[in-house]
Amino acid sequence: MVVASLLYQSVIAEPQLHVARNMHAVRFLSGNYISSMGQIASSSSSNSVPWRRCGATHVAVYGTLRAGGVNDIARLHAGIRRIGVTALTGTLHDLGWYPGLSLAGTQSVLAEVYPLDDALEQAMDGVEGIWPKDVGEYAKRIVTAQVQLPDGGSQRLEVLVYEAQPSLVRGAPVIDASDWLAWYEAQGKPHSNQPFSLRTESSAAPSAD
Repeated sequence: MVVASLLYQSVIAEPQLHVARNMHAVRFLSGNYISSMGQIASSSSSNSVPWRRCGATHVAVYGTLRAGGVNDIARLHAGIRRIGVTALTGTLHDLGWYPGLSLAGTQSVLAEVYPLDDALEQAMDGVEGIWPKDVGEYAKRIVTAQVQLPDGGSQRLEVLVYEAQPSLVRGAPVIDASDWLAWYEAQGKPHSNQPFSLRTESSAAPSAD
């Protein structure tokens, strides 16, 4: 199969951290994802899937896994520290309690970047409903992103991004905002009081409608 390559440009600002314009290269295979190490794993929905690391050393989170979100990444990895922020490019959709990012589009979406190890990746795969059972909502992508560091510098990194599957976001409202957490607060929507995961269909978060 031929690896598809998509290039995106984006720019976004956050208090005290400005993310400069940069280009993202998203590498993936039809029905699969490919890591920077060349490791391939199925992203199709199935009852049982083997766990495989993505190969990236960092993850970019844009929704409930962000600091202050209901699934704050610090709950999955005690003591983890954000290394910076970046701007992912695509289309951000409102799925109720949580957002879904499609990497097709021109919208800039704020994401926090954290170091990634196997234990954290497995925990996030559970939250996103990818492993140990793939419920078909998200796929793992490797994105090359320019990360703005707290000291004002920047670093180009390959980061893991959980992309919403086309079937999940089809017909879902588009969020006209870069910062999902700030947008969600501004809507005055009720919060889920407990962390949730999409590990199985029955444990998916309820609709915010």
